[in-house]
Amino acid sequence: MRHGPHRHAPGRRALILCLLIGRGTTASIAAQTRDWRIGDRAVIGPFSNITSVAASSERVYATSPATLLVWNLQWRRWEGPFDGPPGALDNVFAALVDPLDQTYWGARPDGWVHFDPRLVFWEVGSATDRVIDIAFDLDQPAAGLFLRTTRGWQRASRGTTIATPSAAPRRPLRPPTVADAIRDAPALAANASAILLDPRMRPARFTAAARAFGDLGWFLGTSGVGLLHLPLGAAIPERMPFGLPGEIAGAVFAAPGGVWVATDESPVADAAVTFVASDLSAFRVLQGPRATGLPFHRVYRLAGRDRDLWAATDVGVARIPTDGGAVETFDEGRGVPDRRVLSIAARGNRVLIGTAHGVAALDTAGFSRLAPDYHDQALAVQSSGDTVWVGTPFGIFALLPGDNDLGQPAGLSGDRAFEVPVVALSWLGDTLVGLTQDRLLWRSPGSGAWTLGPLLSGTLGKLRALVPFENGFYVGGERGFGYVRLSSPPIRPLFAPGDLPGEVYDLAIDGEYLWTATAHGLVRWRLEAVRP
Repeated sequence: MRHGPHRHAPGRRALILCLLIGRGTTASIAAQTRDWRIGDRAVIGPFSNITSVAASSERVYATSPATLLVWNLQWRRWEGPFDGPPGALDNVFAALVDPLDQTYWGARPDGWVHFDPRLVFWEVGSATDRVIDIAFDLDQPAAGLFLRTTRGWQRASRGTTIATPSAAPRRPLRPPTVADAIRDAPALAANASAILLDPRMRPARFTAAARAFGDLGWFLGTSGVGLLHLPLGAAIPERMPFGLPGEIAGAVFAAPGGVWVATDESPVADAAVTFVASDLSAFRVLQGPRATGLPFHRVYRLAGRDRDLWAATDVGVARIPTDGGAVETFDEGRGVPDRRVLSIAARGNRVLIGTAHGVAALDTAGFSRLAPDYHDQALAVQSSGDTVWVGTPFGIFALLPGDNDLGQPAGLSGDRAFEVPVVALSWLGDTLVGLTQDRLLWRSPGSGAWTLGPLLSGTLGKLRALVPFENGFYVGGERGFGYVRLSSPPIRPLFAPGDLPGEVYDLAIDGEYLWTATAHGLVRWRLEAVRP
């Protein structure tokens, strides 16, 4: 396991940097608290640890400790993810599909959980003794779920929350086990060393099994490599990818057909970059060579140029080919002022890089140092024509062609109200907009006058990212995100925990969706559901 550098450093400027790039630690994805409709909100986190699998002629259900997914066999696509009531999926160890209505029933040591995907309806019930097995009675399928406990059988009728004592099912339909799958397909055991390895060659194990409808193979849950499908007669199962390799989503970038999201290294996951299709139908993970992984620990911002991603990372600028080619990094020895890259922006054939000690640019001639007399932090970078705009710990500065240092734009000189850290820069039409930790500030393209917007951090917490939309911005911070017009407070803000699983690090817009990268996963929002 690789470990990143310590996050804290002495000094006021280092403190500003830490506030900008500090990240959360690993925790489980939080359950939603509002009644979001399916399609309006989807929380996407790790889905490599599968706790139960159940299959029917229509659907395959799979659960992680926090999420339930449905694979639609007819359309061959995922439905969900579905977040149950808080704790509902904790400790689920077996599952069955209801023979009457094709709904999901999961067994817990203390009871059961029932989910109907058509109504998006959950039921959670309890047994009086520890549950060790479940079954349906094929002679009386309308009787509900039978639970075998340490003191005999109990029955959970539909619509109830307490199991009652019962006779044993006469013709039980029980969940198959991993041992059943291995007996049916011995190749699973013979090829386990090749099957049960995660992308970094760490061992995994089978956790659950469900026979495919018509005895046409198996669906297999694992701890480490997600859900697998073994077709009838095959020796090696196919992976059914969903979700992210890690939980801390540090940066997100919109691309044709979806977004690229960078997840940080953590005690349980390596750094990765994943393409997530807009409709959640495809996930493609880039994790570098199995022996070494990606050459960085965390990504602070992503940009795109041609077919490559360019990442601001803790070890330099990283060029990440989206076709899976070798990742290349650039640090002090290759023209970057400092390997601690804080910001990045691509415009045309030029990539601008802001570091802890200066600014650089990459074009067809390679890397070049910009403003060589400037040696402080470049927290944000943007450009317009020949002018480079830089967000610094002391406000917005500009670099004009031929200058060796950054200069303070007209209208800002001497005004202490504007001498605050600017952590992001963007454009609203031809208006340059900066994001401080507390509010927006902007420059009128006509007069050149600068304006400070209202306080936003009182609602959203310390601000980190913004993305333009129509005549304003979505702005994200430690507490959540909201829509902001230049002179307005946050409109329809959404907060963590609850609506969001964690504090917001980055935002992107892809067609009809807004994406938020958070400390505990990536969230896809339908814009129509969250717009002002």
